Amino acid sequence: MLPMSVIRKRQDFLALRNARRLGSPGFLMLSRENPENGESLRLGLTVTKKLGGAVTRNRIRRRLRAAAKEIFPLHAAKGTDYVLVARKAAYDRNYADLLDDMKRALLSQRRDTK
Repeated sequence: MLPMSVIRKRQDFLALRNARRLGSPGFLMLSRENPENGESLRLGLTVTKKLGGAVTRNRIRRRLRAAAKEIFPLHAAKGTDYVLVARKAAYDRNYADLLDDMKRALLSQRRDTK
């Protein structure tokens, strides 16, 4: 299992602006290799106010974070930064489908880097 840390600084989020993108119904995934990470990976979440009030945004954030804790250690690339930009569908999408979308996105992004 890969160690996972959180992206918190605005500068780190901005570094992913021009990164590889992969969309799914619940989120948009941005990723880029970051040799400074070593063996670990970093994850950032973005949930805008356009998606709803605080309760809605917090639920989306919790669901994406829980899915990432299950899927990322198994399928994410080492030394990579990821940002998940939430979409409205993340609020009520079936959790199993959300997990499947995340796994598919990670595998697709790993395939693109090879």
